Amino acid sequence: MVPALGGLGVLLLAGAQSSELVTPRGGPVSLPAGAVAELLEGVDLAAPRRAPALSWPEWSDRSPSGWGGELAWRRWVELVRAEAAAEAPVPARRAELAALARLQGRDGDAWLHLLGCASDPALVAALFPLFSPGVPLAQLAAGEPWPEGVLLRPALPPADGSMLRDLAGRALEHRSVRIGAATLLLRTEVDGTGVAVSLTHVAGPAVRVRVAPPASAALPAGIDPGQLFADWEKLENGDEPVELSLTSELVEHSLWLTFRPRETRWPTPRAHMLAGLQPERELVLVSARGDEPVLARFAEALSELFGIRARLTVDDRLAVSPAGAGSLEPLVLRLDTGAVGERKLASLIGLAESFALQGKPSSLAGKRGNDGR
Repeated sequence: MVPALGGLGVLLLAGAQSSELVTPRGGPVSLPAGAVAELLEGVDLAAPRRAPALSWPEWSDRSPSGWGGELAWRRWVELVRAEAAAEAPVPARRAELAALARLQGRDGDAWLHLLGCASDPALVAALFPLFSPGVPLAQLAAGEPWPEGVLLRPALPPADGSMLRDLAGRALEHRSVRIGAATLLLRTEVDGTGVAVSLTHVAGPAVRVRVAPPASAALPAGIDPGQLFADWEKLENGDEPVELSLTSELVEHSLWLTFRPRETRWPTPRAHMLAGLQPERELVLVSARGDEPVLARFAEALSELFGIRARLTVDDRLAVSPAGAGSLEPLVLRLDTGAVGERKLASLIGLAESFALQGKPSSLAGKRGNDGR
């Protein structure tokens, strides 16, 4: 297969060193050495789990009862503000933020919030299926074995940086995924040209499972999703989950999502690089329509979180109001439509969250995840 990034992808792949996997406690999961692996040394992933009471609307739900309304955004603001004011991470709050970050495809933030649950190992074990095998939030309370036909969207492996060079060569393997009466092995692996999700039938009867590649918001900084393949067959619609049947004869299936350079680029600064927000400086979100409820609610959330004035507008020329003459120029954030706009929105949510929480002990020596922050 021709690498999606051309010569750049070849150079990255050639220069990337495969991260040696470690297996905390000799358990069912192997992952690169680092803060998450150290966390799992104190966690029994095979022990019976108590399901946390987590309930966020689906990120795709833009209705008044979802992300087009006030309630979900207010809940996010209250959680972030409470954690920013706390002397130490509160696992129950970090669990909520980890679950939300996974829903929005912000895998790097989600791993950081999982680290913030370190003082409650049982909660870490209960949350881990959100990362691998990547079960839906609604299934978390049901526990294993997961029902046949369950949708799996595994997280990218944890990493210390956001760039492709930081993720290439890293893998996350779960050798005891129980679906129905079957046991599967799931492996997520990144190289310089794409990300692979493979499933292997280990034991039990035939089983059906739906699999989706990692969310586009989770991909390395500066990377867009390219073409999706299932067992090396090109799929026309790369956004839909793929249903796979695994048996003792058809032992293995895989998805392969290629990478391509981002067509629309935007700055992705780290939170510690940003200057403090001044109350007298307005923050303006600019979109092509200017009336999207989800963006209006996001502007309101930013205003409440940081104590500044934030609003949504349709036109750059309206970014500076006549009343603002002689005052500081506003901070303008432009949002696109479609998939690009969705990825940028998730990136801005994570940046705002990281900015509010920067310096808090959940980062474990200041590590940053694989989503560009």
